[in-house]
Amino acid sequence: MELDLHVTNKCNLHCNHCVYMSGEILMPDITLSNIKKNCSDLKKMGISEIHLTGGEPLLNQQIFDIIKYLCGAGFQVKIQTNGYLININTAKKLKKLGVDHILISIDGLSSSHNVFRNNKNAFNRAINAVKICLGVGINTRVNTVLHKNNLQEINQLLMITANIGVHQHSFFYLTPIGRGRYLSNDLLSLEEWRNIKDKIIACAKRLNFTSKVKIQDVFQEQPMQKHHCRIYHKDKCLIMANGNVYPCVFFVNSDYKLGNIHSRGLLEIWNDNKVWEQYYVSHRKKCENLQCTSSCRGLAYLLTGDIGSCDPRCKPEEKLIPSCIRRYIKV
Repeated sequence: MELDLHVTNKCNLHCNHCVYMSGEILMPDITLSNIKKNCSDLKKMGISEIHLTGGEPLLNQQIFDIIKYLCGAGFQVKIQTNGYLININTAKKLKKLGVDHILISIDGLSSSHNVFRNNKNAFNRAINAVKICLGVGINTRVNTVLHKNNLQEINQLLMITANIGVHQHSFFYLTPIGRGRYLSNDLLSLEEWRNIKDKIIACAKRLNFTSKVKIQDVFQEQPMQKHHCRIYHKDKCLIMANGNVYPCVFFVNSDYKLGNIHSRGLLEIWNDNKVWEQYYVSHRKKCENLQCTSSCRGLAYLLTGDIGSCDPRCKPEEKLIPSCIRRYIKV
């Protein structure tokens, strides 16, 4: 089971698509004391992998102590960062502390990435961070969010990451939450996603890079007869810096939260079946497909404001049925 631990909402950049609206919504950082208090509950929940995220996690003043403690407690620790603050000393320290993977966001070539991140040096700093982390022996992954303004750059970006030798390059769907809700015109349709997916696969094959490429599988051709949603499987937990607990990032800063670790124990929150019922509302289908499992409840909520609604992107007649983005394509 995975935990996304949002250790801070502070950030040194101001990314246009930020889910958490980092730098705008103020909240206290997660502390080492908070983590120690909930560590036994994390173990009881079966959590083995922890992603430290933000904001920019390196801005948490206790980040190295937090990493040392979590690695010492036996968790696989990964850090999601914009790379701006990574230098050789920081990378060596992360490696020594036991960081398993580092995930660095690069959302296009220099100009588009810098515009998206609102910083003229963001691209060069991210590329440099990738090279530094690879150089010290950290398993390094590049994350790219796909949107209408960077589709023409993906082949060149893949060539760059393949040449650098990253361990993985992952591609993600732009989601209309946080500051991303202002980018609705940049959101890819399922048809566009299918097209860019095919182009990424073709490019990866030409580069002999297929084993390193991972793409979110945001649609399926046939309705699934069982749920693949994280909410139904309860296999992913998100703890925000302010202590709020969610089963899915798409409900962050909404009324659909499970609880707060500052008022209840994490395990007590997670096992409260009554609170989970808020996610299991009846699905109001717009079609007659009896096999439909309502695809992604989170995206349906974000796109319509109604957790029980159908996803408006759904086009079963074109074999484009939205699915939970927890699924990935093996290239």
